[in-house]
Amino acid sequence: MIKAIQDSSPGVLLMRILVAALVVFGTYNPTGKSVYHWVMSQGNFADAWVILVIVIAVLINLALLIAAWNALGFLGTLIVLILFAALVYLSFQEKWVGSSNSIQWMALTLYSVFLGIGLAGAILWRRATGQVVVEDSDNV
Repeated sequence: MIKAIQDSSPGVLLMRILVAALVVFGTYNPTGKSVYHWVMSQGNFADAWVILVIVIAVLINLALLIAAWNALGFLGTLIVLILFAALVYLSFQEKWVGSSNSIQWMALTLYSVFLGIGLAGAILWRRATGQVVVEDSDNV
């Protein structure tokens, strides 16, 4: 029981959001220092290193996206998207964002939070409902 309480601390959620942010901002960010910018500056897209880096970046992003989708499902994803849409609307209304650069930062941050929430979906569900998520698998 104590292990379950330790695993569901806010620090775990924050750590998962930070891992997702590292992947998202490492893949692309407006500063020009990302995998995307490195690949675009190479010029030779048939180079084995470029292909390897692209494949790794795509696979990591897909793994996080699939994990988020599996944890949240359609309804959970819809709820998170509605919340994010409200935050974006509020940001425009209050003029917290204006330039395309700040809009990119906001979109990447919200996507990182979405992936982080997805990675911690089972923990959040257990905290909110007291139910442990157990998935049956025929592959075991």
